[in-house]
Amino acid sequence: MAIQINPKLLPDLMAYGAGDISACFNCGNCTAVCALSESGASFPRRMIRMGQLGAKKELLSAAEPWLCYACGECSQTCPRAAEPAEYMASLRRFQIAHLDPTGMGRLWFKVPAFALLVSLALIGVFGAFMISVKGSKVFPEWLFSNIVAYEAIHHVGMIVGAVLVVLLLMSFITLVRRSGILPLLKGRNPLGALLWLGKEMVTMKRHGDCEAKSVKPIPKHKDPRLIHLGIMWGFIGLAIATSLDFLFIYFLGFTVVWPARIIGTIGGLAMLAGVSAAIWRRVADPEAGTRHTRFADGWVLFFLWVLAVTGFWLEVVVTIRVQNIVHDWVLILHAAMAMELVLLFGMTKMAHVIYRPFMLLKYRLEQTAVGNG
Repeated sequence: MAIQINPKLLPDLMAYGAGDISACFNCGNCTAVCALSESGASFPRRMIRMGQLGAKKELLSAAEPWLCYACGECSQTCPRAAEPAEYMASLRRFQIAHLDPTGMGRLWFKVPAFALLVSLALIGVFGAFMISVKGSKVFPEWLFSNIVAYEAIHHVGMIVGAVLVVLLLMSFITLVRRSGILPLLKGRNPLGALLWLGKEMVTMKRHGDCEAKSVKPIPKHKDPRLIHLGIMWGFIGLAIATSLDFLFIYFLGFTVVWPARIIGTIGGLAMLAGVSAAIWRRVADPEAGTRHTRFADGWVLFFLWVLAVTGFWLEVVVTIRVQNIVHDWVLILHAAMAMELVLLFGMTKMAHVIYRPFMLLKYRLEQTAVGNG
């Protein structure tokens, strides 16, 4: 297949965080030191060459950027300081941005001032709306009814969730079409690939394989695999707990839902531990894979950390049943930030939750196609 060369693409990729990959002379050192590079996935070397050529179509459909876990060893050993690890991260942002149907994702990743203004504006809009609705009829024992009604949070949350579903559906249709995964399903073993993917998502084995081949032993509190597992499963646990709360409180009239409380507490602790460790790695003890933090990456970590802390704050308040204007404003901040995170899910780093598993599935099908299944 012929590649359409576009010399203007490289500066655009650099706006997403890529280093100067024009300095790369394709020595292959990055591929040689990468613990996860193998037959059919010789990254980051192949991806760098595609970027130098400006092969936009190939870069948008490639699974290789999602096979990388940013250990940074390729950047450490690059003789030209081309920062291959940062380049692979920029390709993930590039793909996410070009899957966003609103077009805002491109500005979100490339223009930090735009991302900051949008983020602050959404918090203000959501907060103002919630304050405008007072008096909870569905939940009379709602502690925060003096400043915001339970229904306001519920209804806005449902609307935001519906918008997210529509946007993600549009993005997913584009992803399926662009990735070329459908032809790979014919004559392969998609069930086996799905089972492999499920195991990978639960254990992040490939991430562990990457660390196992690292030259330096990694302490548990800095283990990127454990950090990612904590963040991912903590977030999933909180999503389940929130859904149960909405279901039992709004539709069934419960005042306390203990299964949701327990799941939420465990999920919140896991996410708080994971996010705190991720922030510590980037701020206090940066290494090859974490020494460059883009605003969009820091935004996600900051939001998740604040949501975890304010969530526990509100859990204590509800448990001991104490009213105070400070607690009311903590609730508004928590709810507004949560709704913003949900609304912007598909155009931020949170989209990794969907796109990485999908691309891992594509990779597994490709490997099966060449007899490695």
